Amino acid sequence: MRLTRHDLIAGEHALKDALQAFVSFKSYSLYFPPPDSSGEQFEAEYLRGEQKLLLPLTLDGEFLGMFMARGMKSIPKTSLALLTQAATLCLENLRLAKACRTDSVTGLLNRGCLMSAMEREIELVQACILPGSASCLDTPGEARGGFGLVLLDVDFFSWVNQNYGYLFGETLLKKLGELLARKAPEDALCARLDGDVFAALLPGASAARCQDLAESLRAAVAEEIFEYPVNGERIRLTVSAGFSLYPRDLHGGQLASPIGEAVRILVQKARKTLACAKDLGRDQVMSFSKLLREGGQVLESLPLGRLAVSLGKAVDAKEGQRFLVWSPRTGAAQPLGRAGERVSGRYPSMVKGEIILMETQEDVSFAEVLHLTDASWPIEPGDRLLLAQEPEDLFAAEADPAAPPQRDMVSGLLGHRDFIRHITQVREAQSVFTLALVRLPDSGKDRQSGSASPAEARVQEVAALCREVFGSQVQGGRFSTGSLILYVPGLDPLVLRERFAAFMEQAESRLDLRLAVGLAGYPFLNFGKADVLENCRKALDHSLLIASGPQLAVFDSISLTISADRLFTIGDVYGAVEDYKLALLADEHNLLARNSLGICLARLGRMAQAKAEFERVLSKEPRNIMALYNLGHACHRLGEEAQARKAFQRCLKLNPQDVYCLLRLGRMAEDTGKLTNARKYYEKAAALPSGKGLTMRHLARVELAQGHTDQGREYLHQALLHDPKDAFSLNLLARLYLDGGEDPAIAEALARQSAALRPDQKQFWRDLARALEKQGKVDEAQQAMGRG
Repeated sequence: MRLTRHDLIAGEHALKDALQAFVSFKSYSLYFPPPDSSGEQFEAEYLRGEQKLLLPLTLDGEFLGMFMARGMKSIPKTSLALLTQAATLCLENLRLAKACRTDSVTGLLNRGCLMSAMEREIELVQACILPGSASCLDTPGEARGGFGLVLLDVDFFSWVNQNYGYLFGETLLKKLGELLARKAPEDALCARLDGDVFAALLPGASAARCQDLAESLRAAVAEEIFEYPVNGERIRLTVSAGFSLYPRDLHGGQLASPIGEAVRILVQKARKTLACAKDLGRDQVMSFSKLLREGGQVLESLPLGRLAVSLGKAVDAKEGQRFLVWSPRTGAAQPLGRAGERVSGRYPSMVKGEIILMETQEDVSFAEVLHLTDASWPIEPGDRLLLAQEPEDLFAAEADPAAPPQRDMVSGLLGHRDFIRHITQVREAQSVFTLALVRLPDSGKDRQSGSASPAEARVQEVAALCREVFGSQVQGGRFSTGSLILYVPGLDPLVLRERFAAFMEQAESRLDLRLAVGLAGYPFLNFGKADVLENCRKALDHSLLIASGPQLAVFDSISLTISADRLFTIGDVYGAVEDYKLALLADEHNLLARNSLGICLARLGRMAQAKAEFERVLSKEPRNIMALYNLGHACHRLGEEAQARKAFQRCLKLNPQDVYCLLRLGRMAEDTGKLTNARKYYEKAAALPSGKGLTMRHLARVELAQGHTDQGREYLHQALLHDPKDAFSLNLLARLYLDGGEDPAIAEALARQSAALRPDQKQFWRDLARALEKQGKVDEAQQAMGRG
């Protein structure tokens, strides 16, 4: 385990604390002198006139740099050798600390360090991933919008171990780790997860950036040639890659789970994606968002036109989703024969048929064949799935309307296709109707049954209860294996709510089944008849989020708000705006939707409109802390400083422990030159349980503005201990080194990190150019200045 310059820079604060146990000094810095061609070793030296101690940092005979301590009035010459040994002990401790977070084989970070880094990233993201949170309106420099986790697995690595030995296998893992660290961007955090699985954590990354990194790493490994030293045999390797994104790939209850649990959910999603990339042929990249869309396979053909497929709840598969089935053998180049000569050609892509998911379990689902393109060309194991586009009209008829309807043998209800065909025919005559989705609990969760087919038995019981409660007025069908769909003509869902609540109560008391029901009706707002089924699905999703009481939801303003929240979470701000507006059309008193609409408008730069929405919330609810904070931010962005300050102060009266209000007020005081007031706000924030890490950078700015360089440096180091990827703290530290006339090589390392983390900040590139210029790297400096 070797220490590098980056390790010294990152451990500078710890090094200072350790050395101060042996000798006192007022200020300090690192210095990396240019290599001496004569090979002369640096020695400890005290410069009496400058009151400065130069202490060489040497470990195992390797010179790493110099530690400069200033403000030392005197020091006995005989103590210099002892201080050199003390410095070596400090370096040993740094190396031990590095060993605790580093994988011993590859030199990358280990699993524990990766998981801790992901937890820290989630803490930084969580404040702004959901509408209405206290810091969601912070400027891009103040908050993180998400991150990506890329996993890479070496294909057929067990074959390498079996044929060349485990020691050579570890050598290959080390080389792959070095390749990953070399090819990954500056802001990436690279680790070995376990075995031959590597990981790269990308703060603030989009799906496109994760895809680009995974593809570049896959290509780099494929081009590399490894040599077996025993006989000189040359070996090529390939890797499969998969990635998931936070918070985009988590939703529902997953977003509300504890941070440690969310980390493991995200890792599991990335592992699922990686496994899919290997199943589909290896040496390729798959994203979690594509997994459901195009990563499924047929596992087994079952009787009665049923199939087992590789998509389950773990990849967000749901009953009622439709997939096209195609053979991987089509669309590929194949040799074709013709009268004694060989020709080659590519089979055209051909779809075998369409299926619909009827029952989803954790890792697999069971589907029903809707139709086949050619009855003589059956669906087989290994065939691939492609998520079908939802038709404009989900009730479009797919079969011959003259064909007799087929009823389910167990429940007596219409099958999925026949129910849709039936509704298509009868809905046009109705000016009012309701659809209901009734979801049964997963088999075995709420009731233990001794029946050989408990799921079918439960469907039969629920269908019988439907007929008993609703009579012939309600027409029903099988929506999936574990859910029914009901059509009620002539009645609005609000009228039916009490009847469905009674139906659910009887199911629980008589059948020991806790049902979930979503209701949607026509007419509602500007939705057409073709939209009712999708609205019904959203109502069912709404019902499943109800923690206590009956899980019954009518598609309404709250359902639309939940849908908009989901769009906001995955970054579709425009789509979220439309759904929040619809939610307000349905209920103008939905203050959560109005506040969230204001947040979306602010994200789009429409500050005046956002301010108006926040004021409407406060006119109804003057003590709404979220709206007050957001109003303050909008006013601040509009230049209305007095109104912004008033809003933040009202927030603090309602909640004196609001860290973000204290930071906002401190920043406003700092911007107007009132540094004493700014310090007071920041110190109050730092004293709060969640405020210390968030406040250090702000306190550092105040100290530096007042000329207190050493204290400012201390605060910056503490900020980086809280968040090692804090680009603004890294940049301030780089400028400290530049402005103080200290080693520009350290300034360059810090400036590079800050520019890589936040390439949109032009000042970071200009500071990097200054650091390069001071070292005589003119061409690189010009390139950096061009970016700035």
